[in-house]
Amino acid sequence: MSSGEVRKGEEKREGRVREEVLKILHELAREAGGQVNVALCARRDGLPISWLAPSRVEAEFMSVAVAAAVGALEGLGDVVGSKVKRIDIELSNGRHVIISVLNDRGLLAIGTSPRPNLGLIHLITRKYEEKLQGTIDVETEGR
Repeated sequence: MSSGEVRKGEEKREGRVREEVLKILHELAREAGGQVNVALCARRDGLPISWLAPSRVEAEFMSVAVAAAVGALEGLGDVVGSKVKRIDIELSNGRHVIISVLNDRGLLAIGTSPRPNLGLIHLITRKYEEKLQGTIDVETEGR
C-alpha cells in the first residue's frame, strides 16, 4: 500500500470521526433545550475537531482559548495535587463557558445562553463526556 493510499484511509477515518463527534454535539445541544449556543470538541493543542457554532472562525477562536485556559489552570491542579476535570466560566452577560477535559487528547467546550440552568447543563455535559472520550481517542491517535 502506498503512502498516498494510507493517507486517504486516514482522512476517511478522521472524516467519519468528525461526523460522529458532530452527531454527539447535536444530541447534547438538543437535550439542553436551546440553552447551548456553541458546542465543540477540540484537540488539546487548540485545533477544533467538530463544532456547532455560528462560524468556523468562532469555533477556531474558542478552541484555542479553551485549550489555553485549561493549560493555564493545569498548573493549579499540580499545586493542589489533582487534575483539572471541568471549568465553569461565568461571563458578565450571564453566559457560561463550560470546559471539560475529556482526556489527555481532547476537550469539550460549551457556550450557553444567558442565565442557563447550570444543573441541567452539567448533567448533560457529564452524560456526553464519556461518549466523546472514546471518539476523540480515535481522531487523535498518533498525534
